[in-house]
Amino acid sequence: MNMLPSQMQKWFRGGLSLVLILTLCSSALILINSIPKNASSLWQKVDYALLAIACLALICSWAIEAVRIWLIASGLGEKISLIKIFNINLVTSFIGNITPFYSGAVPTQIYLLTQNGIPAGRASAIVTIRLIVSTLIFTLFAPFLLFSYHKTFSAGVMRMVVSVAIPISAIISLLLIVFIIKPKVAKNCITALLKLLYRTRLSAKMAPFISKFMTELEIFHISIKKFRKAFNFYLVILATFGYWVCFFAVAPLLMQAFGLHTPGMFVKSIMLQFILFFIMAYMPVPGGSGVMELGLFSVLSFVPVHIRAILIIIWRFLSYHLSTLVGGIILLRLINRRPSLELPN
Repeated sequence: MNMLPSQMQKWFRGGLSLVLILTLCSSALILINSIPKNASSLWQKVDYALLAIACLALICSWAIEAVRIWLIASGLGEKISLIKIFNINLVTSFIGNITPFYSGAVPTQIYLLTQNGIPAGRASAIVTIRLIVSTLIFTLFAPFLLFSYHKTFSAGVMRMVVSVAIPISAIISLLLIVFIIKPKVAKNCITALLKLLYRTRLSAKMAPFISKFMTELEIFHISIKKFRKAFNFYLVILATFGYWVCFFAVAPLLMQAFGLHTPGMFVKSIMLQFILFFIMAYMPVPGGSGVMELGLFSVLSFVPVHIRAILIIIWRFLSYHLSTLVGGIILLRLINRRPSLELPN
C-alpha cells in the first residue's frame, strides 16, 4: 500500500506532461486554422447564462456519478458518504485521464474504496458493476448510432478504429454479461488459473496471497449475486443514463451560448459525442488528448468553423481538463497529508 502513492506521483508527472503537450499541440492546430481576426467580437455575443448552465450540467454529471457509486455500495450493504465518493471519483478521473485506455482508473478506485473501509472483494464488485453498466450501454447503442452517422466516421483513422472497436466491444460486453449473470463462471476460471501457480516454484511464496485473494473473490462472487437482485440495480441504470445525458449536454449548451440554434442540433451533438467517446475508448492516448479535440472538430461540421474552434477548446477544458485538475489537486492533498489515502468526511 505504501508503494501506491509513489506510483501515483509517477503517473502524475509523466501522464500530465503528455496530456498537456498533446492538448496544446491540437488546440494550437485548431486555433491557427480556424480563428478569425475579429474573434474578440464572438465573446460580445455569448449568452453567459447558457454558459453557466453548461457548467452546471457538468457539475450535475459529477454529482450523479457519485450517487451511482453510492447506490451500488449501499446495494451491497456498504456505507460510505457521498462526499468521499465524490472525491474518489475525481481522483479516479485524474488517474484515468493521464493513463492509456483509462487503465489507471479501475485499480485506483478499488484502492481508494478499500482505504475508506470497504473490503477489497466488495470494492472490486462496486467498480465492476459500474464498468459493466456503462460498457453495456455503449455497446448496445453505439453500433446503431454508427450506422445512422456512418458517413461522419467513414474515413481515415476513425474508420479503422470503428472497425476494431465494434467487435472488441461486443466480445467484452458478452464477457461482462456472463460475469454479472454467472459470477461463478468467472470465479471458476480464476480459480483454475491460480491452481496452475501451485505447480510452479512460486507456489510457496504466493500461497498466503492466493489464500487471501480467494477469500476476497468469494466476497466478490456473493456481492455480484446480491446486487443483481437488488432494486438499486435499476436505479444505477437510470443514474448511468442521467450521467451521460448531463455530460454530453455540455457541448450543445455551449453551442447555444454562442448563438447556434439549429433544429435538431442538441440531439445530434449528443449522439455524435456518444459515438466519439465509444471510439476514443480504443485509442491508446491518455484521455484521447489531441485526438479527441481534432475528432470533435471534424464531426461537428454543421458548426461554423470560427465558432467551432473556440467551442471545442472550452468544451474540452470543462469536460476533461477541469476534472483532471480538480482530481489532481485532491490526489496531491491525499498524498501529502494522508499516507493511507483515507478521505475525510
